[in-house]
Amino acid sequence: MNRTVRLLVMLIVVLAAPGPPRLDPGGDATAMEAQSEETKSAARQAAASSNPLNGQPEAIEAGRKLYFTWCTQCHGKEADGVSRFGKYAADLRVFWRGYREFVTIVKNGRTDKQMPPWKEVLNDTQISQVGAYLETLAQEGANWK
Repeated sequence: MNRTVRLLVMLIVVLAAPGPPRLDPGGDATAMEAQSEETKSAARQAAASSNPLNGQPEAIEAGRKLYFTWCTQCHGKEADGVSRFGKYAADLRVFWRGYREFVTIVKNGRTDKQMPPWKEVLNDTQISQVGAYLETLAQEGANWK
């Protein structure tokens, strides 16, 4: 189980427990506060995106490279849907369908919209990396949860 999921589970357990959190007699309140803040931070990040690579600099850079290799031809250099073909594809800066739908669309394509399936070209990690990069370009109203 990755760290974010463990912290999210801990947060749920703490919030579901009746009454205030209790310290062991020899417990350290400062350590508990730090752990609580870390748990809250992990919960906020998990709420911001369900992409397991969200916010990871290495994944974002790898995703940027993959995006410029495979996606710019249609979605454009700015991910705004404007390419050499004109306003041809979706503006990924305002993607509103959520991360899971992003993965589904990338894998299976949207042939009715002229988007080919990429599941034979990009693996799950690479798709998550592209998503992590695109999340950095997200504008207000975008949904990557």
